[in-house]
Amino acid sequence: MREANPKQMTKTDLKHWGLGVDAMKMMDYELMGFLHETRALPRDWDKIWEDQDKRDPKRKKVTISLDDDVVRFFKGLGPGYQPRMNRVLRAFMHFRLAKLIEGPDTMDYILRPDAVLEKARMQPKWGDTQVMLEE
Repeated sequence: MREANPKQMTKTDLKHWGLGVDAMKMMDYELMGFLHETRALPRDWDKIWEDQDKRDPKRKKVTISLDDDVVRFFKGLGPGYQPRMNRVLRAFMHFRLAKLIEGPDTMDYILRPDAVLEKARMQPKWGDTQVMLEE
């Protein structure tokens, strides 16, 4: 994986990197809502580490609405866009679980609930990372 160095990125790369970071922060915010309401991570997360090939052989059909530009991008990469999207989601899941993506883990939620909830109340928005870089 390439290390992100905003100082060496083009304006376009920096824009996409910032939006990617914002999207991940938004997902983290939504996860915190789940944690706040249920006081737990999703039950199946406890078994992720048992998946030796890091891929669930079972498939579950779901209906999902995605932004048109996201679907066009993945379809534009050629056949197999759905498994490719699944790999992106899996990567996010594992990076988050590995704490490579910032956010509290379950122990933070138990040991420091006030700090976790304070951070969760600050809903991220598109462009936050760009504003942070400009400051």
